Amino acid sequence: MLKRLLSQPWAQEAVAFLLLLYVELARRSIRWEVRGDEFVRQAWDEKLPLIGCVWHGRVLMTLQGWKRERERMVALASRSREGEIGARWARWYKVGVVRGSTRNPDKPGAKGGEAAYRAMINHLSAGGCGAVTPDGPRGPRMRAGYGAVRMARETGVPMVPFTWSSRGRTVLHRAWDKHCLPHPFSRGIIIWGEPIYVPSDATPEQLEAARLELETRLNRITREADEAMGVDVVEPDERRRPGTARPRRNRAGGEA
Repeated sequence: MLKRLLSQPWAQEAVAFLLLLYVELARRSIRWEVRGDEFVRQAWDEKLPLIGCVWHGRVLMTLQGWKRERERMVALASRSREGEIGARWARWYKVGVVRGSTRNPDKPGAKGGEAAYRAMINHLSAGGCGAVTPDGPRGPRMRAGYGAVRMARETGVPMVPFTWSSRGRTVLHRAWDKHCLPHPFSRGIIIWGEPIYVPSDATPEQLEAARLELETRLNRITREADEAMGVDVVEPDERRRPGTARPRRNRAGGEA
């Protein structure tokens, strides 16, 4: 019943508007601390293209971090019902949306992946900015795929990790991404990571190294954000991403 209802455009628009009201209340009432935004502020000033990368479970406060030049931003959204609601929500902020999945851009026509991938490439090459969830659209949670890495290789545009956390929040533990819902009138933190560049002639081994570096940095700053707010750290899924190399283990027993 609910799935059938959410397939209706009017219901999707209504949910997107309610989501907008909630996000605006939360992001405007939370007392934010920002770390590591020197590079992204310089990119805004110089109108440089970027590929912003955020985990699927942290998308709600992305636009609080991306405060400027939203007209240059295009976000990637899946073709699911949830993706349609997210796309309608993004349009309220005048953010462009490309529909499809970059899970495997080598398979033309699969879930609109090839068309979405080419649209993002064209936008980035023209000087625009893109927003990507490297573990989307279905996970595993906090495990990066190759979509953003291939975009960076083809365009020369750097990937920039982004995350946030808040002291008051609700975590949807039954959701595959353990989606985080911030509580209004709380404290929050936004953290940007260092940019990651991928050579235009990158080998498969270098692509895997860049993918793993993106995953590692995003998980590192996400842990830092949760610890800074004194909340339970949301951990990555134990499963690795299909088609990716098995992570190396360092001497401390963690992932290298």
